[in-house]
Amino acid sequence: MSDDDDSVRKLPVEKKDPPSGERMLVEVPYNACQHWPAQFQVDVKGGRCLCMLCKAEVSPWFVLESLMHEESRWMRERRAYQDEMQRLAERTRTKCQHCGQLTRISRR
Repeated sequence: MSDDDDSVRKLPVEKKDPPSGERMLVEVPYNACQHWPAQFQVDVKGGRCLCMLCKAEVSPWFVLESLMHEESRWMRERRAYQDEMQRLAERTRTKCQHCGQLTRISRR
């Protein structure tokens, strides 16, 4: 298609100038409080949360997400611990550190 084709209709849109050099989104400086690991004061009726480290108001969704990640980490560690305990319970012998021979595991 060429620009002078009569079947093409141009929309009445004005060209906008590119945005200035300023950034629209600026990340929080690293030296600012990251609100973790922190305790949070939760106002259930007011729907507000306060970081007890820096006394800044934080989003209840941030607190919920932080607790969710902490619980997930705890559950993974618990599952790994249970798997290791089961593996150790199934063993009857282990290699001696001194002589290198297999010895019976005491089950007291």
